[in-house]
Amino acid sequence: MKKTAFFVAVILSLVSVNVFATSEKVEISNTKKEAIVRNCDSIMEQLKALQRTDSRSRYYLGHYYETVLSKYITPLNLRLTERFLSSNSFVENQNSYNKALASFRIEYVEAQKALEDLVATSCKTEPETFYEKLVTARAKRKIVSDSVTYMRKLSDDHIKLVKELREKQQ
Repeated sequence: MKKTAFFVAVILSLVSVNVFATSEKVEISNTKKEAIVRNCDSIMEQLKALQRTDSRSRYYLGHYYETVLSKYITPLNLRLTERFLSSNSFVENQNSYNKALASFRIEYVEAQKALEDLVATSCKTEPETFYEKLVTARAKRKIVSDSVTYMRKLSDDHIKLVKELREKQQ
């Protein structure tokens, strides 16, 4: 079992992050093909577990980002505007956060669809197609990962703006 888990981890880490056009084929060696077929059941089991984990992560992250926006960023910006303390930096950060959140939602849905498509593909009978979809799913997950990193940066930027405002007010 450890050997199979190791193999899946190696396959997932070795797959290129490039997104390929639908007309291009991903080259796969016979060794990889055989390994995919041989370990198909374990791979599918782990992909389904990943799917469940991703669904929970999407819910919690989405809820967290919504909370930050609706209970922290927006109310603060409204209070600042009412007190004539608002700055372009706060507004720009809020706008960027809104856009990033909308992108995050779309990117996460696309990544989930790619993962669903991958899980729906038989790795025993279609290892080449499975591998191509694995490459696509991994690329879409990378995009989501980058989006999460960007959302974190925007949150950190907002915290810095608040600290700067506090320093000015003291």
